Amino acid sequence: MGFWKDLFVGAVAYKALKQSNPPTIVPPPTCTIVGMKHLGLGSKWKITYIKKDSPNSKRNFTISKGTSGLTSGTDRWKFHWN
Repeated sequence: MGFWKDLFVGAVAYKALKQSNPPTIVPPPTCTIVGMKHLGLGSKWKITYIKKDSPNSKRNFTISKGTSGLTSGTDRWKFHWN
């Protein structure tokens, strides 16, 4: 029982460490970030945003460590990982 408890506590600590180190996001001028959510145990993040010309429509995408940029139409996103 002690092994499983230690494994569980280690996994929780690892997830907390990854959550405390989110990427820095530079959105395009036409978008506003409304949410970031850490996914799983790795360095995956779900980014939720709205476009300024349609504020009632939320959009999202997922990034992982190593992603440095994203182009969506004319919008260019930049990501900086610590």
